[in-house]
Amino acid sequence: MIELTMEEFILWVIGIPLLGIGFYTLIAGIRHRAAIRAARQLVLSCRACGTLYPDRSREKFPKCPYCGRPNERGRSRRLG
Repeated sequence: MIELTMEEFILWVIGIPLLGIGFYTLIAGIRHRAAIRAARQLVLSCRACGTLYPDRSREKFPKCPYCGRPNERGRSRRLG
């Protein structure tokens, strides 16, 4: 038979499920941030006319469907 003190029993009954809930919350947060990051890659903002448009192509410089100007995917690293 397994002998447990009251403190050990409480640790097993409360502590282990709390660790599981914490781990699940951490993994869910990481997946949520990854989904938001992936969704942001699909929506581009034209730097000339300011419109938002979806783009699923893998081009580095997709063209805006409204004004035709090529836009760089991701954040601009230009200083000016």
